[in-house]
Amino acid sequence: MKTIKKFLGIKISMWTLLLIIAILLGIYAYGYTQNNPKNNSQSSSMVQYIQEANEVVFLNVGIEKVVTAKNQTTIPWTDIGIPFSEKKSIIILNYAAKLGIRTHVKVEQVSEKKYKIIVPKYEVLGIELDKTNPYQLYDSSGELLSYSTQDIDTGTLVAQTLSNEEQEKYLEKYVENINDSAKSYYKALFQSISKDIELEFEFSGQAK
Repeated sequence: MKTIKKFLGIKISMWTLLLIIAILLGIYAYGYTQNNPKNNSQSSSMVQYIQEANEVVFLNVGIEKVVTAKNQTTIPWTDIGIPFSEKKSIIILNYAAKLGIRTHVKVEQVSEKKYKIIVPKYEVLGIELDKTNPYQLYDSSGELLSYSTQDIDTGTLVAQTLSNEEQEKYLEKYVENINDSAKSYYKALFQSISKDIELEFEFSGQAK
């Protein structure tokens, strides 16, 4: 009888030990999966429209832009920032702004071998990110009390920086360069037809 009780006592102790081991293994497995999440991302796309394009790019402007954004928690119902609650991100973007026209030029014949090229208003045709180093999160930091401060939406920040509206200042800054490029483009085009053709240019909506 004592032997049976002893055996049962050992058996119960073993089951307790096995249960503890199982719990520990479960905790370890959970921690491992949390620290090593599987990449199970998916994406989908849908074509919204197809549109014929008549764009002509006359100038690519290579740009490196440093963008700094800050968020800070404020005292409720005021605009007063709480000290040491600031979050900051610094992003470096490398891209080219494409400048040119979206509509056809008008061609008027002045004489037998002379034509006038009327160039429409220049527009920002889009941007092209640098192929080797398009985007760099240079710094992302928070102060001591910034745990409750809203995170900076770097995606929105990048989208705003790369919008066509942001690039329009380069149209005015480099208008002479765009004019020269347009002249070279159409001179080469017409002279491929005849070397004797002479061109004059009229630029609509921009400096000559």
